[in-house]
Amino acid sequence: MTIEELIDLQEAGSRARVLGLKAHENPYLAAHRMPTGDTSALGDWLARHDAWKFGWEAEDASREGRIVTHFKELISIAKRGALDA
Repeated sequence: MTIEELIDLQEAGSRARVLGLKAHENPYLAAHRMPTGDTSALGDWLARHDAWKFGWEAEDASREGRIVTHFKELISIAKRGALDA
C-alpha cells in the first residue's frame, strides 16, 4: 500500500464518522473484503482496516474533545510495543 492509499483510507474513515457511520461499519469488515485462506493478503487487509479505523477514531475523538487524549494513548501503546520488542 502506498502512502497515498493510506491517507485516502484514513480520510475515508474520517468522512464515515462525519456522516454518522459507526466504527463497526468499517468497509474492511465486509465479508467480501476479508482475506480467506490467503495469508499473504492478511497483512494488506489489516493495514487497510487499521487505516480506515484510525481515521474514524481520530474524527470521533476530535468531535468528543478527546483528540489530545486519543493521540497520547496511541503514543503510549507504540512506546510499550517498542519496549516489548
